[in-house]
Amino acid sequence: MTTNVARLSGDEWEAWANRLLSHHYGPTDYQRVPAKDRGDAGIEGFCVSKREAFQCYGCEEPISVDERYKKQRDKMTADVQKFIDNRSTLQQLFRTLKMTRWVFFVPHFDSKEIVAHAAKKTQEIIHAALPYVDDDFRVVVCQETDFAVARDQLINATSQGLRFKTSPITAEEVNAWTQSNDVMLGVLKGKIGKLPTLHTQAQRDTFVIKVLQWYLSGQALLERLRDYPQVYEKVIETKSHRETFLAMGSLHGSASNVVVMETLTDFKETLKREAKELHDFCAEQLAYEAVADWLIRCPLEFPEAASE
Repeated sequence: MTTNVARLSGDEWEAWANRLLSHHYGPTDYQRVPAKDRGDAGIEGFCVSKREAFQCYGCEEPISVDERYKKQRDKMTADVQKFIDNRSTLQQLFRTLKMTRWVFFVPHFDSKEIVAHAAKKTQEIIHAALPYVDDDFRVVVCQETDFAVARDQLINATSQGLRFKTSPITAEEVNAWTQSNDVMLGVLKGKIGKLPTLHTQAQRDTFVIKVLQWYLSGQALLERLRDYPQVYEKVIETKSHRETFLAMGSLHGSASNVVVMETLTDFKETLKREAKELHDFCAEQLAYEAVADWLIRCPLEFPEAASE
């Protein structure tokens, strides 16, 4: 079974994880270890008071439970070996500190096998007799929900919710998209042609550009939201759920312009309920992105009667 949940991966997950850990432990207690200068030596950072070293890893999703375990296992194996091999570098970082934990911090894990693998790696590190490892040392696995309080505090840092300012979409960006997506552009134009309120070709062409601006602007906002995984996942899940039932909207015989406005209003209100962390402006921008996306692709269809 594949888990269809959008989660951060790669550098994006590492950046978010470091923010989360710094907020949880405090910026003077959690020491981030930059990786740009000759690698990370098997850790992203460490907590001074707890003497816990962290390595963060987010694999590409969605994947099955078994695939996720194998990727996490292989990454843990490689980075534990770095933790052992980079003895001189780590000793300079830790000095007199002896680590009690090497924490493999991931967005999500769902196999007991990765916990068993961590126990195996614990023994390898202990047998290496490293000067920066304490007697009660263990390799453990943690996921984002284990830091839920810090996560929610970061997300709700502003009283009005998360708000981002995105740059206006330029004509060049719209043109670049149209040149690379001629099939989807044709689908969009076909649907726009069914809107009874647009009487001339010039009006229809102008509205096509407006829809593409909604789409590209919303896509840029979604990229910004990836720094806030919990909110990003809520948005994606809400959109996916609404998309599943879009076909029902075309069965009541309403004109195509009514279908568009009803879909837009309904999704915006749903998104405001499901992702309360968002500022109203962002919820509205994402609602327009969703409608634009559904117009560009096939989910949002219009009744044939609407074109008469």
